[in-house]
Amino acid sequence: MQEKDIPDLNGKVKIDEIKHFKKETQPPKRFTPTSLITLMEKKNLGTKTTRSLIIETLFDRGYLDGKSIKATKLGIKLIESLEKYSPIIIDENLTRKMEEEMDSILSSKENLKEKEKGIISKIEHIITDISKEFKIKEAEIGKALLEGIQEHIKEERENNTLIQCPTCKQGNLRILYSKKTRRSFVACSAYPECRQTYNLPPNALIKKSGKNCETCNYPKLLSIKKAKRPWEFCFNPNCPIVIKRREEWEAKKSAQAQFK
Repeated sequence: MQEKDIPDLNGKVKIDEIKHFKKETQPPKRFTPTSLITLMEKKNLGTKTTRSLIIETLFDRGYLDGKSIKATKLGIKLIESLEKYSPIIIDENLTRKMEEEMDSILSSKENLKEKEKGIISKIEHIITDISKEFKIKEAEIGKALLEGIQEHIKEERENNTLIQCPTCKQGNLRILYSKKTRRSFVACSAYPECRQTYNLPPNALIKKSGKNCETCNYPKLLSIKKAKRPWEFCFNPNCPIVIKRREEWEAKKSAQAQFK
């Protein structure tokens, strides 16, 4: 049967034109922290208390990045090395089974101590076996992770590089993080020869916005805080817009002080 002969629900119709569209299969949407927690719930992995902590740890250790979550080079290398040398560590069935065993202790009403002792002993044996296997392949796993760390550092350096330093014209301005002060700042890569630095908002994750300031053409940054909308700003203290806003803020602060 040809396509033109297929009857329509409303009777026969005249086909004027048939168009063919070539489309590629779209990749699935990336996970967000919320959708990742939902997936863990469906797979019965972790508990209400631990699921968000697990995800937070993965971000803190540099394995995941972004609101629309993506695995970093370090995270990818970690999984690749464990899949190759110690796949049992990332076996979700084992994780689920251990969680269920622990939950059964809480729901048990008879012989609680004996059951608890038996389950803990079983888990100890599993962890001991995993540790032995990991120890044998420790050097190979460490080598793979070192490669991942080096790639991760390179990627971070590229992602955090902004523009050529306007002071020395030799290095590049980069977003850095100080463990001592626990805050991000912008500094020249030619340090210590060039000591140019710029302050950034505290208590926030700083990322490039991908846009430039309309006034001074410096790259705009994003200040990201939990439960708050990301704030886009220019970090150049000599930008006319930044100076104007600073003067307005100081005038407002001065006015408020007069009424106290």
